[in-house]
Amino acid sequence: MTNETAIVIDDDYDITGILSELLESQGVRVLGMGYTGVDAIHLFKTQLPKMVFMDVHMPIKDGISALKEIKKISSKSIVIMITGDTSSLVEEQLQTLGADSIIHKPFRMKNIIQIIKEIQKHSTIMTT
Repeated sequence: MTNETAIVIDDDYDITGILSELLESQGVRVLGMGYTGVDAIHLFKTQLPKMVFMDVHMPIKDGISALKEIKKISSKSIVIMITGDTSSLVEEQLQTLGADSIIHKPFRMKNIIQIIKEIQKHSTIMTT
């Protein structure tokens, strides 16, 4: 059992629900779900999760803007960006802003599980 926590942000309600269930099945406690970049920033400030799983393209405030703000609040938080956009420009921008991982839609569950296991492995190393 780990003490990993996360928030899940995506304007697609189905993806948010599926991803939350997957994280919970891997021992990650989901502290909240949101559907816009505004939700992401609010949930991050109030819940202080270790991980953020967030879509790039969302209404009101996109994931890129939210990523900037989250990394300003805590550069140590792990932000995994999820996108259907395969342009190298978006990928470069996400890397420059400090995204810890980029997952392309449609994503495979095993890829998400692999990322979670890597995060958990490094957390164990850091706390030992």
